[in-house]
Amino acid sequence: MKLIPILILCQLPLPLLCQLRVGRPWTIECGASTSNYFAESASLNLRYISPRFKWSNDDETDEEEKHSEKLKKTRFMIEVIYTAPLRVLCGGFNVQYRFLKYKRLSLEAYGGYKFFFVPGPDFETIPPLKGKTEVWYMNMGLLCQLNFGAIAPFADIGVDRILTIGTEFNFHAIYRKQKKRYNLPTRAVDE
Repeated sequence: MKLIPILILCQLPLPLLCQLRVGRPWTIECGASTSNYFAESASLNLRYISPRFKWSNDDETDEEEKHSEKLKKTRFMIEVIYTAPLRVLCGGFNVQYRFLKYKRLSLEAYGGYKFFFVPGPDFETIPPLKGKTEVWYMNMGLLCQLNFGAIAPFADIGVDRILTIGTEFNFHAIYRKQKKRYNLPTRAVDE
């Protein structure tokens, strides 16, 4: 019976995501998550990441339009954590904000909700849930990422002490490079 309100809460952000117009495709991150309560094995982490956007409805000035990429610091992240054979199943919805960028290195803070559908054997040891029986909590953390264009390795640690290491794949950038490499001339077909 507790699962129904959680599923409803997970669906609430979808209208917000449908309203967001960023003009670029979303990317995928894959990684491994580990913690002292995933003791038997590491968990697989799959994330769906929005492109960066400016968190404001205000119209941009001419100066801001020229340097719009510097103002786009926010993005959404939807994640799933899974440990085989279905020992842990977790979903999360976070908002990331980049507060530092130096060349290819960026540091981001994130926050959002994490929902455990299958909590795992040592669920009571999760720091935000000590003494509670709920299977969801508000999570915050830091993410450090190196951006190489098509791939971007990252490491992040949350307040719940879940460490995730993986990489972001920008398949659109990979496809675009291959399309430019094998750009074949086209000719008009007479009808």
